[in-house]
Amino acid sequence: MLSKGRDAGVKSMRFHALRHRVAFARSLLAHRKLRTAVATSGVAFAILVVFVQLGFYGAVVNTALAISSRLDSDVLLLSSRFVHLSQADTFPRARLFQALAVEGVESASPLYLRFIRWRDPATGEHCKLFAMGFPLADPIPLESDVQSDRRRALQSSNTILLDRLTQAKCGPSTPDGQTEINGKNARVVGGFDLGVGFLADGSALMSDDTFIRFLPFLSLDRVQIGMIRLREGADVQQTVAQLRELLPKDVQVVTRSQLSDLLERYWVGNTAVGNIFGMGALSGICVGFVVLLQILSADIRNQLPSYATLNAMGYGKYQLYRLVVQESWWFALMGFLPAVSICAIVFPLVRSATRLPLFLTPGLITLVLALSIGMCLLAGISSAKRLGKVDPAELF
Repeated sequence: MLSKGRDAGVKSMRFHALRHRVAFARSLLAHRKLRTAVATSGVAFAILVVFVQLGFYGAVVNTALAISSRLDSDVLLLSSRFVHLSQADTFPRARLFQALAVEGVESASPLYLRFIRWRDPATGEHCKLFAMGFPLADPIPLESDVQSDRRRALQSSNTILLDRLTQAKCGPSTPDGQTEINGKNARVVGGFDLGVGFLADGSALMSDDTFIRFLPFLSLDRVQIGMIRLREGADVQQTVAQLRELLPKDVQVVTRSQLSDLLERYWVGNTAVGNIFGMGALSGICVGFVVLLQILSADIRNQLPSYATLNAMGYGKYQLYRLVVQESWWFALMGFLPAVSICAIVFPLVRSATRLPLFLTPGLITLVLALSIGMCLLAGISSAKRLGKVDPAELF
């Protein structure tokens, strides 16, 4: 019983000691409110920069996965020279008929991809759209909300479905949906939800006949993506292996997740967009670290007599370190809250204005909070080294 009471007393003393250290760190911040406000503003700005840069970095990833994650296909055929969707190259359509010889394959459909030039004759606005063409006799290539009546409307020549997340300036300004594509008359007969981010101003879905009308220099015998759908119960990996063994080397066989990985690596690692936002986030962390380091170093320099007094009262060097670290955590919390609040307002506005896939997700909030705490912790530890010079005998 005595042992349990002693342990409880020790735990109580530790709790009160921790509470006093936290109260001391909070008192340091409240002592000079203007300095604390300036420091918090600097930290909040740095965290806001990190939020924005990582948010746009996430938009790059969402751009990479916008189409591949929505393709209604189990297995995909790509050209052996495939780079990304806008540089997909082509392979012979005959490879789709060869793929039907594999036991687990139920259907094989072509998907044609190309950029097209959009012009609104009423306003003169120009846009670049990502066009997708498919045979109307085959299943719709995207997991979308395209209704059967809208699909039937595509049977008319030069009709398209326009992505509702296309830039606002690219929408038809006339009630009848008349527009121009590659200098030819076209008509919008419906919409679907996709969103292609940085890839283009928007996207359009059309029949292969309409696709070739807008792009007569292409051939329907050359395919950008082959959509392979499997029979129920077929093993995906086994079918992929059989297709790779059967088909010539001018095509590569991938699953939808493998295509997404390929596109994400390209957008994140090989494009300037992904690298810029990644470096921007790193720059924000560096700015926040430098700002907080300067603030904490100046505070320690001004409060050296107070720290020396605590040292004379029995506080060891590492206990003083903890006081500075706790002060840095307060800065992290006070800077993070206004930054995330601003992003919660700004991100939807930017997404609405630009149609970019910019989202404030729980994962992003958690990541930035962890980076903020780490940034402030590192600044607190670096500035606390000055406390190693605290000597009560010299100061008093």
